[in-house]
Amino acid sequence: MARAKQTGRSEARRRYRQASTVAPEGEIETASPAARPNASTAKATPRPNDRPNPVSAGRPGFMSAVRGAYHPAHIREDLRALPKLLTHWSFLVSVVLVLGGAAGQLILPNYTGTEFAWQLLALPGSALAPQLVAGFFAPRASYLLGFIIGLEQGIVFTLLASTLAAQNGTPIPTDQVPNLLILSFVTGPISGLLFAAAAAWYRRFLSLSSPKRAAPAKGNPQKRAARR
Repeated sequence: MARAKQTGRSEARRRYRQASTVAPEGEIETASPAARPNASTAKATPRPNDRPNPVSAGRPGFMSAVRGAYHPAHIREDLRALPKLLTHWSFLVSVVLVLGGAAGQLILPNYTGTEFAWQLLALPGSALAPQLVAGFFAPRASYLLGFIIGLEQGIVFTLLASTLAAQNGTPIPTDQVPNLLILSFVTGPISGLLFAAAAAWYRRFLSLSSPKRAAPAKGNPQKRAARR
């Protein structure tokens, strides 16, 4: 009986030791999968030395620049800003160009240079250089400035035609008066409006298709020290 009790006690101790040693191993084994780093998680987390993905800072495509250069007309806002635009240098230069072309034709008629300047600067529907200046350099509402310049060309053309007809003693034929008025106050202003708007669109298209490069950053202090 004594041997049986001792055998039972030793067997119980052996089982207890096995249970106490297996339990931590089981805990380690069950905890080990959670402790192992997941490969996908390790790849997803950025490292301090990883470089950020470069952002495409190049110029946009041709069609993107074409669409981006189009701005709808805000008539109310443009009319409010019109008094300031009428004092902008681009509009004033355009007005002077029209008057200069008409003055050259009046003072020195029948000369190649003055005739060319007349057709380029003052003739309604044909002279588009003033609209180009106003439309390309105006801060906004280029179409309104082009329309006003077209009206100016029409008025100048009508006055000049009447003056030359009176000087030459040949009045304007009655059947040509409607054509003169349509050219001066319909065709000229509308063409000036469209051309000035096209010039403004072309300016925005150029700025989008060839954006200015950012100014180079200041030199590295280490490089400056090395140069010294």
